[in-house]
Amino acid sequence: MKIHQVTGISLSLMFFVWFVSGIVLIFAGFPHASREERFLFLEPFSLSDFEAIQPLPDSIKGAVGLDKLNNRPVYRIAMGKRAQQVYDATTLQRIPDFSEEICKNEAERFLGASALKSVEINKLDQWMPWSYYQALLPVYKFYMNDKQHTVFYVSSKTGTIVQQTNRKTRWMARVGAIPHWIYFRSLRLKVQLWNKTVIWLSSIGLFVCLSGMIAGIIRMKKRRKRKWAGDITPYKKFWFKWHHISGFFFGFFVFTFLLSGLFSVVDFPEKGNSGQKTFSPRKIWEKSKKKQVNAGHSFAGLWQTLENKSNVRKLEWKNSLGKPAWWVYYSDYQTPEVYVCTADTIYKQETVSLEQIENRAKSLFENTSFCVDEQRKYDNYYQESGMFKRPLPVYKISWNNGAQNQIYIDPKTGKVVASYTKNKKIHRWLYQGLHKFNFQFLVEHDWLRKLLLVILSLGGIVVSFSGVALSWKWIKRKTKSKKKEKYISR
Repeated sequence: MKIHQVTGISLSLMFFVWFVSGIVLIFAGFPHASREERFLFLEPFSLSDFEAIQPLPDSIKGAVGLDKLNNRPVYRIAMGKRAQQVYDATTLQRIPDFSEEICKNEAERFLGASALKSVEINKLDQWMPWSYYQALLPVYKFYMNDKQHTVFYVSSKTGTIVQQTNRKTRWMARVGAIPHWIYFRSLRLKVQLWNKTVIWLSSIGLFVCLSGMIAGIIRMKKRRKRKWAGDITPYKKFWFKWHHISGFFFGFFVFTFLLSGLFSVVDFPEKGNSGQKTFSPRKIWEKSKKKQVNAGHSFAGLWQTLENKSNVRKLEWKNSLGKPAWWVYYSDYQTPEVYVCTADTIYKQETVSLEQIENRAKSLFENTSFCVDEQRKYDNYYQESGMFKRPLPVYKISWNNGAQNQIYIDPKTGKVVASYTKNKKIHRWLYQGLHKFNFQFLVEHDWLRKLLLVILSLGGIVVSFSGVALSWKWIKRKTKSKKKEKYISR
């Protein structure tokens, strides 16, 4: 009882904020610039662009992308999670910075509205609270002249829109994502401190719930011994009564929400046996020798090979089944056409067959036992993930080992689109399952999933708000008692 009282007084208000903001978060997340809209905003390539593009030298390392900015082709070399080095694709001269005028033109062209004012920021603000965005600074912040009060953040390092907010999304985040995820800029930028804060608050919260459930059961037993008929609670006072009743019915769900929230920042490390490296089939499958961009072919030759030459918006130099290839994107930023580059020719890769997957798996994983299947439906592990679509059908390779490895391969690209181990599966249930009810049946009936989350969150609000009321009454009593003691002592 004492543990529940002390910890409950300290965290009841936080619980209340978490559940209220959680309901908001079900319908509106943290603001972001739409990937799809930014992709469709890219200028399409023409034959003259391809004729002018030069291949990158081998000395330049990193994942390579190719698109157009300010009406000229540019290479984008990935240097980290967000960091990029940008090169003019026709001269191979590095572009260290983009001017405010170019960034302003991009923002105005994207929205079709003028910019009222601009501010150059050299520190991340509330709407870019992630430390890995540091590499994009300085950023130009443009306040647009539109009804939604849109604000664009355009990086001077990449020349691209990296964040977009408007009045509605900002306010929804202030009452939803920011308090729920504790996304306060000064704290969120200190990643380790933010992690520890979430872990400590969630851990103490678990003590609040566990001690409360035990205390509630004890009170129920006392009620039965005293033979109070007709009541499920021994309490007569309003807030005590409703805190006990709501805690009895919803305490378990409050506990699971907190436990799953804890696992949003805590993961299970993968460990190999006896100091050996962890078996990672994803890395083995996607490993290939680095080849010079375009593998010695001219870009004009690549253009002639393309079956569809209209609306080519983006290219990425990757590999497919171990062979260097261009991934060519048209109207869907997640579904490319793959053109393999060999020493002699460039050709379009057709859909990869199950037999090809089996043969490649045998050559790469010859000392392991596995099975390959074609999967045509989503399941509790392989699902669509937010803004990222996952293709169907897909090939699944499974290992009957200690880690229970699984990888899912896209037949169109030969790329691993998802991978799981036993630890990841457990983590998936403890976080996605318990926190978001991310079970396949509920994912397929999203209205039902959201309804259940709202109902249980409303129960959590009753539990926590009654706890806030009791805490406030306890504080008032203690304050009055101390004042009275001071008065008597005088």
